[in-house]
Amino acid sequence: MKLAALGVITAVIGIGLDLPGLLGIGVYWALLGPVVRRDGRRLQELRQAVPGTTPPIDGRTFAYGTLLWALLAVPSLLVGLLDLGIDAEHADWRWLPIVVGGLAAGVGGIGSVLYLLGSAVQTVGDQLGVPDVPATLRILSVRETGTFVNERPRLEFVFQVVPDQASALAPYEVTKKATVPFTSMGALRVGDGFRALVVGPDDPTRMEIGWDQPLPATDVTGAADVAARLEALEQLRTAGTVTEAEYAEQRERILGTL
Repeated sequence: MKLAALGVITAVIGIGLDLPGLLGIGVYWALLGPVVRRDGRRLQELRQAVPGTTPPIDGRTFAYGTLLWALLAVPSLLVGLLDLGIDAEHADWRWLPIVVGGLAAGVGGIGSVLYLLGSAVQTVGDQLGVPDVPATLRILSVRETGTFVNERPRLEFVFQVVPDQASALAPYEVTKKATVPFTSMGALRVGDGFRALVVGPDDPTRMEIGWDQPLPATDVTGAADVAARLEALEQLRTAGTVTEAEYAEQRERILGTL
């Protein structure tokens, strides 16, 4: 009830000094005080409902709060700036409504900016999408970037992303930098894997990697290695380095590694 108490004091001063402007704005503050107090209590209840979080502010609540600050700021500034009901002899008292009105305008303005910024951030987040598709990541390559975050190494990976079949998304590859916990450093060889939540090919780098969910290593580079060996063998055959019999034997042996 601080605003209401200030209003009563201001009204008493207005009566004592015969200043209708102070009397009027004081009575106005006294009447508006309980409304502002009730709105503050409602926000406090929201904070207590979910401790440690910012209370959810919807558009209606934002508009109501902004209106209250405007109702406090505008009349107060008008009385002070225009010397309404305040004579020249007591002109210094005009600073009281100017200060109160200025503080109300500042609080309301800052609140509006923060709300709009928060809404913009939320909109961008919604457009980017939320990683909610379960998938398996396989490491195709990994290299050091030379940087650390909280003493943890930041590495650059090339992942093979295999979304779970229920998602109906096709596998894809992505290059992503990630800060790796020390507990996962032993599972960073080519072929090692992790469970993850991903968005999909439309936003391939947006993912939540389950570093505490490592998967057994698989030879994800095996097919590429076989293709390279077959190509090298074909070159030897073309150059006449190996006979047809040796070529057939080695080709069968390479294919047997798949």
